[in-house]
Amino acid sequence: MCKVVILLTGMPGSGKSIFTDVARKKGIPVVPLGDIVREEVIKRGLEPTLTNFLAIANELRRTLGKGAIAKLAINKVVNVCSASCIIVIDGVRSLEEVDTFKKNIEAHFLIVAIHASPRTRFTRIVLRSRQGDPKNFEEFEKRDFEELSWGMGNVIALADTIFVNEGDLEQFIDCVESFLLKVLRDWCT
Repeated sequence: MCKVVILLTGMPGSGKSIFTDVARKKGIPVVPLGDIVREEVIKRGLEPTLTNFLAIANELRRTLGKGAIAKLAINKVVNVCSASCIIVIDGVRSLEEVDTFKKNIEAHFLIVAIHASPRTRFTRIVLRSRQGDPKNFEEFEKRDFEELSWGMGNVIALADTIFVNEGDLEQFIDCVESFLLKVLRDWCT
């Protein structure tokens, strides 16, 4: 049974994937909320483009409320939670999502935000060239403002822990490892 739920937030390209990679290597299950939108795009037979991801995410939030993605993910999260002391929910974008998880899971919650400057994030996004990523700075800014309109800035502002990820990858990995080991030690031993 879950004792700790880490709600991971941060703008695209900030380093959330690095955080989740480290968590997985430590045996911590990760539930990516972005998969909910990706699955919906595919289910509707749409191309996996940034425009379609944003349109579907907005439609889901419009019809189901700002906590829509969490509502759609809750069964999966509860199932994963039943088999682990700690989990990471990747990609929390609104306080309504935070509230949805808190109402449905009895555990200690830690909001973890990862921050990197827009230029750093854009460079990373261009280098990773993930399907659906913005192709230019104008698309990048549009995506940022879209995600901020969902309330991500509020989640970041209320984070229990904030990592600034501007520099050396190994240093960031070391910080994440230290943080996760402390959480595991404090809550799961």
